[in-house]
Amino acid sequence: MANIGVDIVAINRIESILSSDKKMKFLNKIFSENEILESKEKANASQYFSGRFAAKEAVKKALSSEKKSTNQSFKSIEILNSDSGKPYVLSKTSEDINISISHDGNYAVAFCVID
Repeated sequence: MANIGVDIVAINRIESILSSDKKMKFLNKIFSENEILESKEKANASQYFSGRFAAKEAVKKALSSEKKSTNQSFKSIEILNSDSGKPYVLSKTSEDINISISHDGNYAVAFCVID
């Protein structure tokens, strides 16, 4: 049986953090070095980090619904993009994790399925 997780984030909430003195603390606590580097290639950092944050929350929810270890930090769940642009998850679990991220207006949403 597959387990699912979903999360939604208001982009302006992340934009507010990124334009504050809490920016580096937030980035270094939540995102991997690879994610931070990948963000530099994006036109809209707020949208990028909002989608990644929602995806990490969705993954944690899917893992917890499976009663797997949910002690993974946000930083240990990496959300990157393949050359085709499709997001994928790197995690310490051996699970097959599928992720989808979408943005519309002021919101980013992510949906996760663990097979």
